[in-house]
Amino acid sequence: MISVPVILTFALALFLTLLFPIMLILILAWKKKISLLPLGFGFLSFLLSQVLTRIPLLQAFSTQEWYQNFAVLHPVVLGLLLAFTAGLFEETARLGGSALLGPRKPAFPGGPARPGYRTFEGALSFGLGHAFCEVILLAGLTHINNLIFCFLVSSGSSQLLAQLLPAGQLELVTAQLSAVRVPDILAGLLERLSAVLFHLFATSLVFLAAARRKWILYPVAIL
Repeated sequence: MISVPVILTFALALFLTLLFPIMLILILAWKKKISLLPLGFGFLSFLLSQVLTRIPLLQAFSTQEWYQNFAVLHPVVLGLLLAFTAGLFEETARLGGSALLGPRKPAFPGGPARPGYRTFEGALSFGLGHAFCEVILLAGLTHINNLIFCFLVSSGSSQLLAQLLPAGQLELVTAQLSAVRVPDILAGLLERLSAVLFHLFATSLVFLAAARRKWILYPVAIL
C-alpha cells in the first residue's frame, strides 16, 4: 500500500511541475511580462538540445560495452563529462536562440532597425520556456504516471497493472513506490526549483554575451 501523505505529495508535485508552470506562463503573458516568441524559442531550445540530440546520444552510448565499463571504472569522470555535455548542448542552443532573437534588418530599405529580444524580458521569456519545457516533460509527465500507479497499487488493481507493465516490472514498480517517502518528493521539487533558477541565470549570461559581445560569458555559462 502507498501511504496517503505520499499520494497527496505526489499530487502537489504534479500541480507544481505541470499545472503551475502553464498557469504562470498564461498569467505572465496576459500581463505582458514575457514575450511569446522568445518563450517559444526557449521551449524549442530544450527540445533540440536535450530531447532530440543529447538524450538519444546518451541512450545509444549506454548500450555500448565500453561506455558501461567506463561508467563502472570512472564514475566521477563520467559525471563531470555528462555535466559538461549538458552545459555545452544547452548553452549552445541558447546562444543560437539569442542570435536569432537579436536586432533585425529594417522592414524596408532605409527604414529603422527593428529591435530584437536581447533584453531582460527576452532573457526571462527564453529562460522560462527552456526551464518549464524541462520541468513539464521530465517531471510533470512523470508525476502523472506516479499518481496513476499509486492509485492502482493502493486499490489492488494488480490485473490492470500487469497489463500496463512488461512482465516482471509490476513487483519492481510496486516496491519502488512503496519505498518513497514525503521528503524524497519534496527534495525533487527543491531540485526542480533550483534548476529553473539556474536556467534563468544561464540564459541571462548567454544573452549578455550576445548583446554586449562579451563572449567569455558563453563558456562561463557552460561551466
